[in-house]
Amino acid sequence: MSTRTYEGLFLVDPAQAASGWDKVMAHVRELLTKEGATILKESKWAERPLAYPINDQKRGTYILIYFEAPPLSISKIKTACRLSETILREMILVPPKKTMDKLLNPKTESKQQLDKTVQEKQT
Repeated sequence: MSTRTYEGLFLVDPAQAASGWDKVMAHVRELLTKEGATILKESKWAERPLAYPINDQKRGTYILIYFEAPPLSISKIKTACRLSETILREMILVPPKKTMDKLLNPKTESKQQLDKTVQEKQT
C-alpha cells in the first residue's frame, strides 16, 4: 500500500501533558502507528492560551509530528483523535515539498544557502 507524508498538529490537554508527558506522547504515537503510520519527526511546542475554551480548557500544549501513512488511514486517525480524551483538536495536512526537503535533508538546504551566499559575494 502506498504512503504519503503528512504534517500533524495535535492540541493536547495541558494538565495531562504536565503530569505525564511520556504517556501523552505514547498515546499520540499509538493512535498514528495503529493505523499504519511511520513517525518521521516529532516535537513539542509550547503551552499556549487558546483563543476560546475547548472542553473547558483555556490553554493547550501543541505537538507537531511529521509522519508517513496510507491516505485511507487519515480519516481513521482523525476519528480516533476526536474520541480521545487527551487530544483536544487535531489538524493533519500534506506539507509543502520545500518543508519536507528541509526536514529530511537539513544539511543540503544549508549547503545550498551557503553556495548561494558565496556566489553572491563573488559577483
